[in-house]
Amino acid sequence: MARANVVRIHSLNSMADDLQSAIDSFLAYGKSKNLSSHTIGYYFYRLHALQTYLAANGEPTAPNSLTPQTIRAFLTAEAEQKSATTASHRHTALRAFCGYLVNDGFLESSPMDNVDKPKRRKSIVNTFSLEQVDVVLSNCGKDFVGVRDRAIITMLLDCGLRVSELSGLDMDDINWADGTLIVLGKGNKERVVPFGHTARQTLTGYIARRGELDTQALFVSNLGARLDRHRVRDIVGKRCENAEITGVRCSPHTFRHTMAVSYLRNGGDVFSLQKLLGHSSLDMTRKYAELSQTDVQDKHRLYSPADRLESAKNTSGRKRLR
Repeated sequence: MARANVVRIHSLNSMADDLQSAIDSFLAYGKSKNLSSHTIGYYFYRLHALQTYLAANGEPTAPNSLTPQTIRAFLTAEAEQKSATTASHRHTALRAFCGYLVNDGFLESSPMDNVDKPKRRKSIVNTFSLEQVDVVLSNCGKDFVGVRDRAIITMLLDCGLRVSELSGLDMDDINWADGTLIVLGKGNKERVVPFGHTARQTLTGYIARRGELDTQALFVSNLGARLDRHRVRDIVGKRCENAEITGVRCSPHTFRHTMAVSYLRNGGDVFSLQKLLGHSSLDMTRKYAELSQTDVQDKHRLYSPADRLESAKNTSGRKRLR
């Protein structure tokens, strides 16, 4: 197999008959559309899973031999052996792949047209408590690594960045005058994300320790190399482990969830949150809104207008009518 970021087209004439050639062409098309390396890798590994399945089960591998029945069997195996979420991702990749082959005339119709997407179990959105965040930040030391990790966690919490967005930040992506970041999100779409006073202080302290380097990368190792998303995940996981955080998934994305829910609980609205997070629709933002409703219910119990009116009557000294 060719690596995800190296696309070699075997033969344009054989794409309907040869799965590898078809995959190579599809990935080359993705690169021509300026899809990110992360997205190219997403398709590569999921289509490779189909290749592995077909070979292991003695199924024909030619794209023009793929049937809805074969694909359903593949998705069922993925759901049983891995998870419904994994099967759903496989379905997404296969739909895009087969659609490409149809659009370019290598298939008359897509076998995915009659294959339903596997249903995914609704996952619970976990968030950190403010006490847990405070413990994690307090356990970061005062050396370079500690100051850097505190800045990473603070920016994840304050800005709700995806891990790939944070690891991709450069020094010149920071607008100190406006207190904003230029973030490159999904689909190579840029957006402007503000950061607060606490994040500014933490970031300023880190940059002072970082000093002048040959790289423009904002977050670097102690050797001056950019931290990729995998390293950032490791850092967050280790910091949570050191702080003995339990009962919640310790990942950068959990800080993103925490930011979203805290933002809504503190008075933010779903429309501005959608822009901050870079969501293409309100679907995920609504999940955060639902999660934040528990806080609204607690506030209503405290400040219910009808309850407060009744309380005022009871303390006014007036005799209530029976």
